[in-house]
Amino acid sequence: MLKYYNRQGNSATFETLGEVCANAPAATAALTGNFRMPRIANPKLMDFPQGLVYIYRSPELYGGETAARNNTSFIVFSDKRYETKVEAYAYLQGLGLIDIINEAVGTILLEMPEKDAGYSESYLQRCYTLHNALYTQKAYVEVDGKRCCPAESEYCGGYGKIYMFGEGAGADFMNNFIAGSRDELIGRAAGYFTYGGGMSEEVKVSQYVPAYIVNGSDTAVRKFREANGTDAYSFDGGVAEFYNSGVPLRKVCAATDYEGNAGKWMVKAFREVFMYLQRSANVSTKYLEPAVTGPYQGYVPAPPISLFALSARNPIFGGKTAVGDLQVTFMYDGERFSHIKASGGGFMSEEGAYLDTWYEAVPPTVLSNTAPEHSVPLLLANHGGGDDHLMFLDETGILLTAAREGFAVVAPMHSGITSIAGEAFPLLVKYMLDKYPALDPERVYVTGYSMGGQATYNCIAAHPEIFAAAAPMAMPLRDLPDSARALYEKYDLPVMLISSTYDFAAWDVGNGHLNEGGLACLQTYCGFNGIAPVEKFDYARYPMIGRSFDSFRLTVINGEWRNFEWLIKNDKGVPMMGLNVTEYLQHSLWPGYGDIAYSFLRRYRRRAGTGEIICAE
Repeated sequence: MLKYYNRQGNSATFETLGEVCANAPAATAALTGNFRMPRIANPKLMDFPQGLVYIYRSPELYGGETAARNNTSFIVFSDKRYETKVEAYAYLQGLGLIDIINEAVGTILLEMPEKDAGYSESYLQRCYTLHNALYTQKAYVEVDGKRCCPAESEYCGGYGKIYMFGEGAGADFMNNFIAGSRDELIGRAAGYFTYGGGMSEEVKVSQYVPAYIVNGSDTAVRKFREANGTDAYSFDGGVAEFYNSGVPLRKVCAATDYEGNAGKWMVKAFREVFMYLQRSANVSTKYLEPAVTGPYQGYVPAPPISLFALSARNPIFGGKTAVGDLQVTFMYDGERFSHIKASGGGFMSEEGAYLDTWYEAVPPTVLSNTAPEHSVPLLLANHGGGDDHLMFLDETGILLTAAREGFAVVAPMHSGITSIAGEAFPLLVKYMLDKYPALDPERVYVTGYSMGGQATYNCIAAHPEIFAAAAPMAMPLRDLPDSARALYEKYDLPVMLISSTYDFAAWDVGNGHLNEGGLACLQTYCGFNGIAPVEKFDYARYPMIGRSFDSFRLTVINGEWRNFEWLIKNDKGVPMMGLNVTEYLQHSLWPGYGDIAYSFLRRYRRRAGTGEIICAE
């Protein structure tokens, strides 16, 4: 069994930075997957001035593998110093931030002004050091020729759910220093809140960022509007909202508080705006000016892209998503699938490991049995190598897509057991269909990223008859067993390969088209679905895809990412093979993938009894 658990098992703590550095290595060493590298205190934090920082950790933080990326991170720049833990804790509690971070699960980094110098340019440089240390997950450093992992980022850091709050002098510092900083600071923030504080005319906000400004200056509102490209306006409940009509996530909210209650507005900003937003690092800095210019350049100009992309998300509070009330449950069953064992051991597993852990994300009407029988689709979602399965659902946008579209999700933990996915995961699907009568056996879909893409191939090779469609992401097709080829003689299966132009797994970056394994997927599943494979790919005539197709679409997602999609139809006019490619993204999770995958999958159902594929296009 895997016995995977994605929590740290901690009680709430409130510590100085020095205490964090002392406690983090031992506290994180035994978390799932951390045996691969020793945990150490971050050398860059050893000389950090004491007395400037306190850190609060909520109970039961996420941890192990990449699970710390599930944690929510608040960064608070206070108006004044608090000399004792008691005073500092009381300040955060009075703002209401401790209660809300306990609910969200995460940490609060309280940064205070220096005793004499206050906030300054030198303080900004310390922020670069501290934030890079806490909000970069699974980085490593060389110590005496050995790779070691600094422990603080997992112990009390986060990743893409980072929100900044400033009050008084802290708001001044944010507006005049943080706002004009490099991507490592302002670019990481999925939300930016200030209460009071001025802003110099000389400052240019260096990155778009959703901003919530209370009792702020007209200059601050104007400059953040410019950075977000706002061109639309609404007013409701005392809050003016300026937003970008093309990319509504980019917005500035402005209000006046006559009661002097900063905490009330911080909580309001988080609950109404920030918690629905996240950042993801999907490009390398060397790709910001790529050497390879994609084809179809003349149709839609390539927009500027950011190092940390802003996307919508569906946060979880109390086991339910904020959008759609999906019940998200961590499941462990040490017996149900124990008869199917992996051999050889290896990555995060031992000899004889088997499926015992998964997440279920289920609509409330399915749980209450009020949805009609066989009315709700089911998606089997497979995470990538080393990833946490809940993080995968969040950072691919699947949780948000599921809530909007009304389908259920089951996401197995399969690190080390991907080889048995074809046997075990169809049984997990059957378990879900038996457990929830509202789930529709004719609309069962499968997707997965990277290693999860391989699990997807394994599932559809072993049991294509279970699935109505598949969308493997960022993974080339490897050799198929003869048994799969025999099954595909009997069953058609719509397949869309999803990749990106800097995805090393399935894309030939230098030549701007699928690599050998990606082409194998295209050729193989065209052939299985009654579409003639091509003898020679012609990229001069058909850029990127290299072969004829029946439809093509070029869109821009979130104002940054050009997305190319091709569909190829069989002789009955049904689109049975697809290719979707997003420009500039590297091999990493991206919240746009959930919508891309499901927009293809949702077209199909597999008729019970006959096994025929029906397309509702």
